[in-house]
Amino acid sequence: MTRLLICKIHLAALLLVLMAGRGNAVAATTDLFVNQAIARYLAAGRVAPAVKENLDRDGLAEVLAVLADDDMESQVALLRQGQRPGVDSAELVSEKARLYKVKKRSILAPLPMDGYEQLQEFEHAPVLHLRVNAAGLAVLLENPEVVAVSENRAHRHHLSQSLPLIRAAQAQAMGATGAGTAVAVLDTGVDYTRSAFGGCSAPGVPSSCKVIYAQDIAPSDGQLDGNGHGSNVAGIILGVAPETGIIALDVFRTDGYAYTSDLLSALNWALSNRATYNIAAVNMSLGGGSYSAVCSSDPLASIVNNLRNAGVASAISSGNEAYNGSMASPACVPAAVSVGAVYDSNMGSISWAGCTDATTAADKVTCFTNMADFLTILAPGALINAAGYTYGGTSQAAPHIAGVVAAMKSAHPSLTVNDLVSRLTSTGQSVSTKRLGTTYVKPRVNLEAAMQYPRIVMPAGPQDYGYHPQGSSTIRTLTIGNNGTTDLQLGTLNLSGTDADQFLIQNDSCSGRAVAPIATCTFDLVFQPSRGGDFLVSLSIPSNDPDLPQGMISLSGSSLARYQLTVSPSGNGTVTSQPDGIACGASCSAQFVMGTVVTLTALPAADSILSGWGGACSGSGPCQVNMNGPLTVSAAFTTKPPVALSGAPENYFTSLSDAYAAAPDGSTIQAKAATFTESLLLQRNVAVTLAGGYDSAYGAVVGMTVVNGDLTISAGSVTVQGLTLQ
Repeated sequence: MTRLLICKIHLAALLLVLMAGRGNAVAATTDLFVNQAIARYLAAGRVAPAVKENLDRDGLAEVLAVLADDDMESQVALLRQGQRPGVDSAELVSEKARLYKVKKRSILAPLPMDGYEQLQEFEHAPVLHLRVNAAGLAVLLENPEVVAVSENRAHRHHLSQSLPLIRAAQAQAMGATGAGTAVAVLDTGVDYTRSAFGGCSAPGVPSSCKVIYAQDIAPSDGQLDGNGHGSNVAGIILGVAPETGIIALDVFRTDGYAYTSDLLSALNWALSNRATYNIAAVNMSLGGGSYSAVCSSDPLASIVNNLRNAGVASAISSGNEAYNGSMASPACVPAAVSVGAVYDSNMGSISWAGCTDATTAADKVTCFTNMADFLTILAPGALINAAGYTYGGTSQAAPHIAGVVAAMKSAHPSLTVNDLVSRLTSTGQSVSTKRLGTTYVKPRVNLEAAMQYPRIVMPAGPQDYGYHPQGSSTIRTLTIGNNGTTDLQLGTLNLSGTDADQFLIQNDSCSGRAVAPIATCTFDLVFQPSRGGDFLVSLSIPSNDPDLPQGMISLSGSSLARYQLTVSPSGNGTVTSQPDGIACGASCSAQFVMGTVVTLTALPAADSILSGWGGACSGSGPCQVNMNGPLTVSAAFTTKPPVALSGAPENYFTSLSDAYAAAPDGSTIQAKAATFTESLLLQRNVAVTLAGGYDSAYGAVVGMTVVNGDLTISAGSVTVQGLTLQ
C-alpha cells in the first residue's frame, strides 16, 4: 500500500512538472497522462460518467469528492470510549471536524493552483465541493483517499419524495385535504410573504392566504421568521394537507430557545381558540432533555392531555440526539403523538451532527432519531424541502403527522384523537430498526391506508359477560358503524357454536340494512344462561366491506349451577342466612349459586338457647356452608336451664351448686321461680347475689324460688333475694 501511494504521488508531481512547461510537445504529453488517468478511473467506477461528459463539453466540471473516513472514524472511536453510547459530545464533533479539515487540506495541496476552485466547505462532512479542469481532476483521482467523484446532481424536490411515501396524493383525492381545519405551529414563526403560503401581506390577506393567524407568543424579534425552521415546518404541513389553515405561534426568543412558559401560553391559546379555528392539531418540532419513560409530571403534560381530550392532537418530534430508549420533552408526555424520522428515499451515505448513516433508503430510520418503546409513530424527516427551506430532523417528521391529522379530520370530523392515533398506528407501514442490541418496530404513517380503513366499525370484541347466575338475563346494546365513504351493506347477524342458545339477539336494527357513511345501527345482545358452565359463542356480522366481509366477535360468559339449602329448626327459635334466602322457625329452603359460602345464624326465642346444629353444620355458633351441592341443616332450640349466671354471655346451669362453683366475685346467680332440691355449701371467698323468682326468659321476677335443703356459708358472703329455704 505504501509503495502504491508513493507511485501515485510521483504521478501527481509529474503532472505538475509537465504542466509547468506547457510547450506543445509537453502539453500533448500532459494531456495524454491526464486523459489516461481519467479514463482509468472512469473504467474503475471511481468517477461518474457525467463528470467526464461535463469536462469534455465545458472544459470544467462541478464535482463532489467523497473522502475516505475510516482512519478518522477509528480515531473518533477511541475518543468515544467512556462517553454515553449513541451520542457524540460537542468536543467529539469538533474533533471530527478538525480531522476532516486536515484531510481536506492534504488532498487539495497537490492540486495545481489553476486546476480547481473550492466552491463550498462542509465542516461536518468528508466531502469536497470543487470546480475542476481535467488536470485538477486527474490529480484528485490519483489520491487514494478520494473514494469517489461525482457530479453535483440535481435532486428531486425532497417533499415530492416524502408525500408519495405516505400516499398523500391518493388520500387527498379521497377528500383528505385538511379543508376546514387548522394546525397551530409552535415554532420560530412563519414567513407568510413566501409564495408557498400565498404571498400574503398579512394573515388571511388575501383570502387565499394559507396562514390564517400569526402571533408572537415569545417577545417579538421583529421578524416573521428569523430562522426559517417554522416556515419549513408549516410548508410540510401544507404539503400533506394543502387546504388546512396555518396558525403561526412564534414561541422562540432571540436567544434561540423556546421556554416552557411560552409553550404553555401558546397551548393555552390553542385550547381557548380551538373552536374558532377548528384546530385539528398543534405541531411542536422542539424539545429537550432525555426521558426513558413517559413524563407525566412534566409542566406541559396536563395541557397536552386537555388538548387531546378536546379533539386536538399534539404532534411532537422525538428529538435528534440519537437516544436509545429515551426521548426529549415534551414528546415524552403521555398524551403526545411522538414522532421519529425515516428517510423517504435512497440518499447515499449521510453524516449528521451526532451520527452517520452509511446507507439510506426509504423507510430506514434515521440514526439521529431518538428511539424508545413509547414512541408513537414514524414519518419522513430527512432533508425535507418546503417553503424554500431544507431541513433534516424529527422536526420535519412531526409536521407530516400534524398534516395527516388535519387531512383525516377534514374527511371525518367526528374522529377523536384516540381514533386517529389508533388508525395511523394500526395502518402504518411496519418499520424495524436496531439500536445497541435493542430492536424497535414502529409504524410509519401511510395516509392512504389510514383513509382506507375497513368501512365497518365492529362492536368492541371480544365481549366477555363474566359470571351471571343461572336463570338471570344480562343485556348489552352493541353498535355497528360505517367510517367509509360508501354505504355499508350488512347481512344477517348470526350466533354460532354449541352454546349459541345461551345468547339471544334482540331489537336488531342492523341485519339487512344499508348503513350510510358515518352512520350507525344497534342491536341488543342478551346473555341468558339456562345451565351452569363456561360458554363461548361466535357472533358473525357479514357485510360488503372488502377488508372484513365476515366480521366475527367472540362472546363468552359463565354461569354456575344453583343448589338447594334446606334448614329445619326445632324448638323455639329461627334461622337466617347471609346472603339472604333463609329466614324461618320451621323447615324452609333456598337456592344458592354453586360455590357460594352461606352463613347461617341461629336466633333463639327469649326463653330458649341453641343447643346445637345438625346435618351440614355443627357446634353452637354461626355456621358457614359451601354450596357445592344440595345441603340439609338442622337447628335444635331448647328451653333455657333453671339457673343462669348473669353476664355476657350468659351461662346456664341445672343446679344452684353448679352455678355457685362457676360464679366470679360480684356476680349474680339467677334462678327461675321453681323448686330446687339440694343443699348449698358456700365456701368460696367471693361475694355473690342469689336472686330467685325469675320467669323462663330471666327477664322479670314472677314469684319465689324454693330450695329444699340446707344453706351453709363457711367463706365469702351471699345476698339472697326472692329465695325460700325449706
